[in-house]
Amino acid sequence: MMIVTFVTIILIITIGITIGGRARVSMPENLIGKVITPVQKVLYKSGQGIEEAIRSLFKFRSIAKENKLLKKEVQDLNQKLIELSLTKDELNELRHLQDALNYVKENNKRNYITANVTGKDTGNWFNIFTIDVGKKHGIIKNSTVLNGDGLIGRVYEVGDNWSKVVTIIDNKSSVSFQVLRSNQYIGVIRGSVKADLTGYLIDPEAEVLVGDKLITSGLSMFEKGILIGEVKEVIKKKDELLKTIIVKPAVNFKKIDKVFIIIPEKLS
Repeated sequence: MMIVTFVTIILIITIGITIGGRARVSMPENLIGKVITPVQKVLYKSGQGIEEAIRSLFKFRSIAKENKLLKKEVQDLNQKLIELSLTKDELNELRHLQDALNYVKENNKRNYITANVTGKDTGNWFNIFTIDVGKKHGIIKNSTVLNGDGLIGRVYEVGDNWSKVVTIIDNKSSVSFQVLRSNQYIGVIRGSVKADLTGYLIDPEAEVLVGDKLITSGLSMFEKGILIGEVKEVIKKKDELLKTIIVKPAVNFKKIDKVFIIIPEKLS
């Protein structure tokens, strides 16, 4: 305490002396100045350090608060981006379904309903999947299922508010088709465990070409005129009478979200 009092008195004396702005100082004053200056320097530096630390602390808190707000804004923006992407995907899906709806309207089919996929069997492919409509929505067995790209399959099991769909790539499925370019050429294609569509034309002289589009013929349970896919390979073996075709489906059977069901008039 005495040291602090002593230093304070000396500082007061020094201030009193320097206020006058004298040209010369006395020897005792000069000696005191030499002693006090290092102490002043330490005190000044310490004060600056404390002030800077306090300023940095407040600045850090301010930056931390600002970062928290920025993170929240980024999260909000990311969520909005996700919502917009979902909305865009859903809009595209609905546009595809509108194409299918136009097909139904053009062909005077009035019994139809849209549905969402709610589950699927294990594996990469949509061989069998479940939708969120059933008996109470008017769905019946063997209803044709499609989307804006083309034929998907048929309803094979119906519950009150759900149904199961078996697709044309399933190895238990078969579809009667006709060649769009020349509708007198007809045949049958089947699914396989590899999710390929393979089949044959009934007429051995039929001129089917790679790139030919195939549509449903209406001779089976599927509605007529729905795009199935296009021929990607034609195989003619010497020991076989009929030509074998490999067909690329129009529908992407790795991703199906929404579907369109036509209820056959003859079964409704």
